[in-house]
Amino acid sequence: MWKRAFTIERERAKEYVELYESMGYEVKVVDAKSCDRECGVCYLGGDYVEIWIRKKDEGEGELNEDLYED
Repeated sequence: MWKRAFTIERERAKEYVELYESMGYEVKVVDAKSCDRECGVCYLGGDYVEIWIRKKDEGEGELNEDLYED
């Protein structure tokens, strides 16, 4: 199952992707503008992405794969 880890500035996402992958996670980076929460805080201040993670052995998740940037 995919879990949202956190929201971060796009330019810093790569370091966290590498960190989570080194710990055995699959990682997806989602543009925070696709956020469906009403607060909108994720992307008001700049160019943000959400980091989503799951253990590699968990198989397919619940989230729509088409939403993700590679």
